[in-house]
Amino acid sequence: MSRPEPLLGRRFMYEAGRIDRRWGRERAAAFREFRENIESGAYAFEGYPCFCGSGQDILISETDRYGNYYPFVICRGCGTMRANPRMSAKAYAEFYSREYRTLYGDNEVDKERLYLSRVEQGGEVYRFISAKVKLPKGAVVFDIGCNMGAMLLPFSRAGCDVSGVDFDAEYIEFGRRKTGLDLAIGSAEKLSSSERKASLILLSHVVEHFLDIDLELRRIGALMLPGAHLYVSLPGTYWWITHVEGGNILGLLQNAHVWQFSLATLNYVMARNGFELLSGDERIEALYVYRGARIDSRSMPPAGECRKAIRYSEGS
Repeated sequence: MSRPEPLLGRRFMYEAGRIDRRWGRERAAAFREFRENIESGAYAFEGYPCFCGSGQDILISETDRYGNYYPFVICRGCGTMRANPRMSAKAYAEFYSREYRTLYGDNEVDKERLYLSRVEQGGEVYRFISAKVKLPKGAVVFDIGCNMGAMLLPFSRAGCDVSGVDFDAEYIEFGRRKTGLDLAIGSAEKLSSSERKASLILLSHVVEHFLDIDLELRRIGALMLPGAHLYVSLPGTYWWITHVEGGNILGLLQNAHVWQFSLATLNYVMARNGFELLSGDERIEALYVYRGARIDSRSMPPAGECRKAIRYSEGS
């Protein structure tokens, strides 16, 4: 039976045997293992509906920038972009523990240089937030998906009570040695055992990996004081296609990302979970206020986002 052709054409169909010739032996082996796990059914896929409940998706691509199988769609109802079907939670857990670091080239990264870049990034994030919010001394700041914890350094130096969590044990251990901060292996649930409530939570390149965004944002909200702030950064669809990938959406697609957001679709998801935009741009770097009251977003999908997303995608 023939497969439907993606909206963007045959170039975006999955080819089972394709491997980037520039890859070294270790990375190519990780790709083959990942592909075999998909084709054997060891990594299961599951379909799931969009937030708005429209039930109508447009297939954009079957492949990501590395040649991995990655069915990527746009919802006709609200314009939210996502992997559908996506790998199951069990499959993603296996993928992250077995192939992810090698496949994405993270094993080749110099940790010292990466740490210095994270310190610089942390300073930029601190300036962005402090220009809009004045945190009192002793304010609790959590970083979920903290990598090496370097983003917390300027907040710690400003007198905040900081903690970070990440699933990568190697990076957490490295970060503990370099920063001396309270960093732990795990997810947001790890922070819930503390009686502290956060005035600020950082989510840098994390939201696009969530399988159940509503569940994760509810957990995050439970960690926050009323009126607390949530910082979110991720690769914004329109800005990234235009300013980083030269109009080619394929460079934006990667199988570890379950979601792809513009500012409008991110605001849509955040509002349904009790977060109100304070400041943000299409790059995306955004600051939200936690109001707590959830909004029924099915009645308020962002207008025109599906057409806009297709227009940017077809620039490829």
